[in-house]
Amino acid sequence: MTAPGSYHCLDTFIEPDQVGYDDDGILCQLVGVIMTDDRCFLDPAIGLITAQEARELAFELLAVAEHADRITRERRQTR
Repeated sequence: MTAPGSYHCLDTFIEPDQVGYDDDGILCQLVGVIMTDDRCFLDPAIGLITAQEARELAFELLAVAEHADRITRERRQTR
């Protein structure tokens, strides 16, 4: 369950005309990221990130999800 007024839907997309520059100044394809809430209380948060930033974000999300799963298992065992 998510708190009212919080983002919890995440979508990604690639549009060929959305390009930018990486940290080395090299032209690269950007990845679009949109965060929304399912009841439209909040305006969508939209951003464009490089492929490297997308990988870093994915890694951080996986790491925190694993940690949350571990905490959930521990809490269930103490009940």
